[in-house]
Amino acid sequence: MLTWLTLAMLAAFLGLVLSGRVSVVVALVGVPIVFALLAGAGGDLGGIVGDGIATVAPTAALILFAVLFFSILLDAGLFDPLITVLRRFARDDPMRVVLATAVLTLLVAVDGDGSSTYIIVVSALLPVYRRLGMRVELLAVVAVMAAGTATLLPWGGPVIKAATALDVDVVEVYAPLVVPQLAGAAAVLGLAAVLGSRERSRLGALRERVAVAPAAGTDPPSAAVQGDEPAEQDLRRPRLAVANLVLALAVMAPLIAGRVEPVLLFVAGTVVALLLNYPDPATQARLLRRHAPNAIPVTVLIFAAGVFTGVLSGTGMAESLATSLAALVPPDAGAAVPLATALLAFPLTFVVQQDTFYFGVLPVLSGAAAQFGVPAEAVARAAVVAQPLHAYSPTVAALFLLLGLLRLDYRAMVRLGVPCGLAVSAVVLAVALLTGAVPLP
Repeated sequence: MLTWLTLAMLAAFLGLVLSGRVSVVVALVGVPIVFALLAGAGGDLGGIVGDGIATVAPTAALILFAVLFFSILLDAGLFDPLITVLRRFARDDPMRVVLATAVLTLLVAVDGDGSSTYIIVVSALLPVYRRLGMRVELLAVVAVMAAGTATLLPWGGPVIKAATALDVDVVEVYAPLVVPQLAGAAAVLGLAAVLGSRERSRLGALRERVAVAPAAGTDPPSAAVQGDEPAEQDLRRPRLAVANLVLALAVMAPLIAGRVEPVLLFVAGTVVALLLNYPDPATQARLLRRHAPNAIPVTVLIFAAGVFTGVLSGTGMAESLATSLAALVPPDAGAAVPLATALLAFPLTFVVQQDTFYFGVLPVLSGAAAQFGVPAEAVARAAVVAQPLHAYSPTVAALFLLLGLLRLDYRAMVRLGVPCGLAVSAVVLAVALLTGAVPLP
């Protein structure tokens, strides 16, 4: 009964969000509270919600200070050379701009931190998209599928979680995934080229219509949008470029190495960046007000997501769903578990948190496979192939940071993004099957 109630809650949440009847925040908070009451957890609801919010509090703090840190460095002009190179490559060609989005995201996302990746990509390319009249949905779609593919690196969260859940070596899990990941990156670039080509055709047709019959009071798509520049000129600090670069590396190096808590890195980095570039308290207050519209809505969404996941865990819904799904695997089908795990990962990692799948479902599936001599490493690899699709999941906190930076609604992006993420994940799975990274039964 609890499993069916869980499925009904997930369906209600996705239905309300995709229909546009309520905002994502309302759905993330309202839907789980209603279903928690239906599950008879009303007496414990306060503690359940509190535990859920406490769970995401470190993530909320991380994203809040990551936004401030990179925004301050952007204002100081640290990323100006990178932006210049990308704009020269793009040459005001929509297809080149979309390709540049994919390439930049694949390169920047090697640090494994989606928040910093999205901040840098948006800062570099959003002005170009707006100036050319391109749809910002394309920036979001391409950046997300590229970041989702990059997270398959051995220090990325999914690989580490899958290896930890099955108590296997991370290198043993990742090594056979190198070729599938490269195939996924190639698929990202191919889809980016297709989307960019379509956008080039759309803008060309639009310009032709505007040239024939310009509408009163409208500008052509290529007209520059006032206020697109991410930083005001009086905030630039070109003389501190080297010092800011050293600061950025000092924060990113231990972040990649995993030696220091990310929250501490970005909290300290934000303070140093403010004192280094803008020692005047009035200017510091101005910067905080300037970037509050980007930081605060995302933080609210993360806390709302904490309510959603807290109810899933605290009411036993997540455990019930995991147990029910594991029971669907026949006892004599252990040899097919890797493929079944990969196929289950497509829908499950989209609608529930990764931790629920990796630490709840995966050990049960791996145990069934072990009876038939299937190594746990193969099951772990199968569990992560759907990451390009998972990157579009409403359970991914960094995704809402990206949407906040672009002032874009979730449903405006997900309709185009999910098919792209599904296609890239399918390519990764197909190549994993061909290379034996995920063994066939």
